[in-house]
Amino acid sequence: MENKQKLSNLVFLLSIILVFIPYCTSAQPTGKYVKEGLPDNYGICLIADGKVTGARTDAPFAMHSVMKFPQAIYVAEYLKKQKTSLHETVKVRKADLMQDTWSPMLMMFDGERHFSYAELLELSLSQSDNNACDILFRQFGGPKSVEEYLKKLGFNDIHIKWSEREMGVNPVCSADNNCSPKGMARLFEWFYQEKDKDEYLCFVWNTMANCKTGSSRLASIIPEGSVFVHKTGTGFPSKDMRQDRNDVGIIISPDGTYQIIAVFVPQSMREEDVSTIGEKYIMSSSSARKGN
Repeated sequence: MENKQKLSNLVFLLSIILVFIPYCTSAQPTGKYVKEGLPDNYGICLIADGKVTGARTDAPFAMHSVMKFPQAIYVAEYLKKQKTSLHETVKVRKADLMQDTWSPMLMMFDGERHFSYAELLELSLSQSDNNACDILFRQFGGPKSVEEYLKKLGFNDIHIKWSEREMGVNPVCSADNNCSPKGMARLFEWFYQEKDKDEYLCFVWNTMANCKTGSSRLASIIPEGSVFVHKTGTGFPSKDMRQDRNDVGIIISPDGTYQIIAVFVPQSMREEDVSTIGEKYIMSSSSARKGN
C-alpha cells in the first residue's frame, strides 16, 4: 500500500513538471533580448583593413529597402550600356502609384508628371521611396533582372524576387528578398572600388552619401568629419510593434581609411539597436587594430 502511494505521488509530481515545462521554455523565444538589451539573432559583417568580422555573416536576412541599393547598381549599368542620360524622363501617373505606402513623391504632384531617372534614383535611395523603386523596376526589367546582374558580378547570396507592391500585398514575401551580411558588405566593397569609373555609379554614390533615412541608426555613431554612404531598410511592424531594422554602408574617415558595415536586426524594438550593435563591433575592430 505504501509503495502504491509513493508511486501515485511520483506520477503526480511528474505530471506537474510536464505541465510547466512549456511555460519555462517559452520564456526564451528566438529573438529575445539578452542582458545587453539587444536581440540575440542579429547579423553583422564588418570589413576593415581587409579583415572580416561579425556575427551570422553568412546567414540570410530580409533586406527590405536595402534592396534599393543593388537595384541602383543595376540601373546604373543598364543606363550606361544603353547610353541613356540620367536626365531622360519617364511619365508617371499618380493614379497608378501605391497610395498606402512610404512615398514622398506622392506629395510632389497631382495628375501626371515627368520624372528623370536621376530624380527616381534620388527618391529611391535618399528617401527610400517605394513607388520610385517600383517605377525603376518597371522601366528596367523587374527584380529578376537585378538578381541576374548581381550573379554575373559574382554575388550569389543576394536575392531579389519581389517588387515593393508585391511585398505590400503579401508581406511574407519580403523574406524572399534576402542577403547575407557578408554578401552585402562585399557588394559595398565592389561599389567603392568601381564608383569612379563612370558617371552613373558616381551619381549613385553621391546620392547615397546624402541618405536622409536612419538618423538614429549607424549615422548616429559616425565620427565627426567622416563620410557615411549607406542605405537603410525597415520591415513591416508586428502586433507588438517590432520591426526588422537594417543599415548597410561604408564609413570613410578623414584620413581616407574606411570600414564597410552591414547590420541586420530582425524584430527589433528600437531604432538604436542597429547603432548599438554597429558601435560594439566597430570599437572591437578599432581596439584590435591598435593592438597590432
